[in-house]
Amino acid sequence: MIVLDSASGGGATWAWPQRVLIAFGCFVLFTVEAGAQAHQPPKVEQDDYLWQHESNPYSGDADAIASGRRLYRSTCYICHLDSGGRGPDLRKSKLKEKDFMRVVISGRKGTQMPAWKGKLSEDEMWKILAFVQAPR
Repeated sequence: MIVLDSASGGGATWAWPQRVLIAFGCFVLFTVEAGAQAHQPPKVEQDDYLWQHESNPYSGDADAIASGRRLYRSTCYICHLDSGGRGPDLRKSKLKEKDFMRVVISGRKGTQMPAWKGKLSEDEMWKILAFVQAPR
């Protein structure tokens, strides 16, 4: 029901039942929208990298480990040193092989870890991992 308010110059004002209904409608819309947002599943980054290998093909291969050591010295050592520096000690990493590779390929946002995709081949990255995983 709209009531004319002669005291304020004849403008129309909402009677209290309409105000209550509008407030209730806004509350319901807000609650439904907030509830829908609160129950969204977390966004998972898609792994769109086309892997050449599902696991490290160089694990335990002495020649690959030696090559990985050379690559590590020329690309990783400046930050990670032998047992951690600006970057963490990679020999103590708890990352699974593919997670380690994702970090090497894509870098790590918010850190100084650069992306090596396009600078190192996947095989070179696997060899670095073989070196990092090898017993000292």
